[in-house]
Amino acid sequence: MTDFLPQRIPLSIYDELLLHLDKPGSPLSLQMEVRVSGHLDEARLIAAIRTAADHHPLMRAALAPHSDTDTQYFWQIQDTLPSIPLRIITCCDEEALHEARSALHSLSVPLVEAPPFRCALAHCGEKGDFFMINMNHTVSDGVGLYSFMVSILRAYAGVDDPVRSLDVMQMRNRQHDSDSARFADHLVRISRLLKVIGSTLNPPARIAADGQEDQTGLSFMPVRFSSEQTRRLQQLRHNGATVNDILATTLHLAIDEWNQAHDQRTERISMIMPMNIREAALRNSVASNLSVWVNLVSQSDDRTDFRHLLTVLTQQTAELKETGTMGLLIDLMHEVRGLPAWIRKAVPGLLPLTGNRIASTTVLGNLGQARSPLPGNSDLTLREMWFSPPCRMPMGLSLGAVTLHDHLHLSFRYHRQQFSREGAWSFAETFLDILNRES
Repeated sequence: MTDFLPQRIPLSIYDELLLHLDKPGSPLSLQMEVRVSGHLDEARLIAAIRTAADHHPLMRAALAPHSDTDTQYFWQIQDTLPSIPLRIITCCDEEALHEARSALHSLSVPLVEAPPFRCALAHCGEKGDFFMINMNHTVSDGVGLYSFMVSILRAYAGVDDPVRSLDVMQMRNRQHDSDSARFADHLVRISRLLKVIGSTLNPPARIAADGQEDQTGLSFMPVRFSSEQTRRLQQLRHNGATVNDILATTLHLAIDEWNQAHDQRTERISMIMPMNIREAALRNSVASNLSVWVNLVSQSDDRTDFRHLLTVLTQQTAELKETGTMGLLIDLMHEVRGLPAWIRKAVPGLLPLTGNRIASTTVLGNLGQARSPLPGNSDLTLREMWFSPPCRMPMGLSLGAVTLHDHLHLSFRYHRQQFSREGAWSFAETFLDILNRES
């Protein structure tokens, strides 16, 4: 390594929040998966993971020992990864792939030793190999996990990686100052935050369950759009709406329709959405927690039709970006930095947007348009990419989205207490039917 880095890096206040939310029975983890055309060599892949971790220091992190009286937690950064947790699956058909994916992501990734992720490689013959990562969300958000995956693929293909290990330190050190400068109007931010807090005094809607209470673990329902279906989404972009706004609108309506079909009343739907706060130049290239969770909320009167709800949610997204609820949340979290750790463990249940008091209805994470990191003359071609954010109970469902080669990839992640496999597919069909009606 050529860049100087400290061996101990303080957890950001956002890392710390996620640390307290992570529970073994409901892991706060991220899914990232790629499918390539061809065979991935195991030894070469392990070397690529180790090389990529050299570029991303938090991928070599473990939580340093601490006591309840400490006022600061630290990441202990290893010089290099001593071992790579990679499970190999051979002769992989669709059912075996489903089980391997579920088994990997049902694990709670411990932070007592590096690395803070677990991997699996599935050899699937002519269908191409699948490489999967389960990342503890405490060390990185979805954008950071994507950056780490890109670095792995570049290392495997022998392509130079422009990511520098010091980028993460520079971004983390500037995070709070840049937020304060960006959101200077404190009164406007307080007004917006009070509005959000006011909407969370009553519990949000829950998605009607179609699973078994004694079931444990997570499963996934992947849905890949054709290029034509992906293009048709652009036709729904009215009055400044983005594709993300369209997916959010569809998810709200799908929950409403699903609950109606299961005779469950639905009032306020509260959907968590991470917003990337990285600088533009490093928007997709730093593996760290540099996103903030915000909520998009709809009341029953907002869900009269697709176009009206799209306008409501698009306006909320614009307000969050402009008035700085994210910035005030970060300020509020920094105010509790000096409290003893044992007190701060209770803070996640008190903070708006993230606490157990609201726990929200669902989560939507959209990584947007992904560019293939592999050169055209590489012996591998990236064919699919999948991502999903966590869905800790009582939120039994989250939806992840990423677009690769003009194909939208949706990953419905669900807890088995929430849905059976058939129930998950039925919910996904409800979601897709709404899009088909509108496009």
